[in-house]
Amino acid sequence: MSGSRSVDVVTILWERATLIPLAQRTIVQATTIGSAAPCAEKLETGDSYRAAVRCLLGNRFIQVLNLDFGRTGVAVFIRLF
Repeated sequence: MSGSRSVDVVTILWERATLIPLAQRTIVQATTIGSAAPCAEKLETGDSYRAAVRCLLGNRFIQVLNLDFGRTGVAVFIRLF
């Protein structure tokens, strides 16, 4: 599609070790459409969800979805160019 803008999308599935709402979340799986640079190394299984979010938000991604089911959740981030 000629002249279209590029979009990067990152989806993160995360989990908490406990049901305590402020417990640290870790990444179970992350998928990327486009590029997650320079945050790709923070999106590995077992990595800190909080560190990944800080990196994404600091690199022009915006969070468009955050579903929290207690012990697990899903977040989606997009970056437009």
